[in-house]
Amino acid sequence: MAKKSKDVYGADGQSNLLNFDPDKLTLVTDESSPLYDPRVHLPVDEAMARNIDFQGVLEPVGVSKNPETGETEVVFGRQRVKAARLANQWRRERGVAERQVPGVVYAGKRQDALDAIVSENEARTADSPLGRAEKMRRHLALGRGEDQIAVIYNCTVITVRDTLALLDSPKAVQNAVESGQITLTHAKALGKLTPEEQRAKVAELIAAGKGATPHERSRKQAAVMGEAPRVKSRKQILAALEQAQGDYAAALRWVLGEDQGATAC
Repeated sequence: MAKKSKDVYGADGQSNLLNFDPDKLTLVTDESSPLYDPRVHLPVDEAMARNIDFQGVLEPVGVSKNPETGETEVVFGRQRVKAARLANQWRRERGVAERQVPGVVYAGKRQDALDAIVSENEARTADSPLGRAEKMRRHLALGRGEDQIAVIYNCTVITVRDTLALLDSPKAVQNAVESGQITLTHAKALGKLTPEEQRAKVAELIAAGKGATPHERSRKQAAVMGEAPRVKSRKQILAALEQAQGDYAAALRWVLGEDQGATAC
């Protein structure tokens, strides 16, 4: 007689994992519902859809039966469901079997669903840059191509190459990227220098960004790297003007030619 999975794996309990056609799951858009999350309106993540197309939905979503309509509503995992729908569009066009979405029944009360919605998202911890690089290297060793790795990690092939290049960087550069003091883009640019030059330049970058706001740090570190300042478009300036106040707003209006009332001294 075959053993139950619970006994084979030495689990202390078991629950039923259900599989759903993503098109049959309901994404709640009614703001008065306890299951509503404004992120339901976010655009579909195409990188996630490519990942699901490649290997399916690996993490179950949470569902709850609406007692009034009888619909199966998504408690958490909205983006996975939306991405699975897009992936299935592609798979239908190719004439291959569609992906299903694994789900578990949310056991809590519907009025407490926001607790689960927040916890499910906030509890996620992303890999560090070096952690991702090491895993990518393992995928290469297993025979995965850069294009396949890009799909798995929801990124571009260029990002895969830049991340892998971090493994060959001096320790000072790796530490600076890990701590968020410099970006992966900086590390890529530093890779063109000798190890001694990289260590010196990363020290300059860290010093330039110390105590600065994110915007200031970006500007100061760009200067250290010798990057030419990027000219903003009129559309970008108008968008910035909507949030600007005081002297900065006046300066933006001057750039747009709207401060015609001012006279030269």
